[in-house]
Amino acid sequence: MTISRTIIIALLFTVTAGSGHAGDRMWHPKPGAKTQKQDAASIHKLLDKELRAKFEAAAKSNHLLTAQAANDAGWGFVADQFAQIDVDHDGYASFDEVQTFFDGRSPLPAARARAAAKVQVVE
Repeated sequence: MTISRTIIIALLFTVTAGSGHAGDRMWHPKPGAKTQKQDAASIHKLLDKELRAKFEAAAKSNHLLTAQAANDAGWGFVADQFAQIDVDHDGYASFDEVQTFFDGRSPLPAARARAAAKVQVVE
């Protein structure tokens, strides 16, 4: 996968995660701002940071997310997919559950590896 394709997919993921103007921020930095090299590792780090911020804003102070809280925070994709995200079906999603859900759908190898490491096989 080329880096440009990875960047495009990561930007789409960012929009899905709730940041409607991700392309503007990444492609048009403020005048005089120091820009970073855009590689898979830096994109992965940025997406993790944005996911954490979005989760904390939606979950408020208890660090657990409900489908209603996700919807109220404008995170409709998470609200719609909540049954898949809440793997223990207790009505709440932890940050770990949300991150694992997104990692499993990520085009970035590091995210997929992190999701695979969390999968428990029961025989």
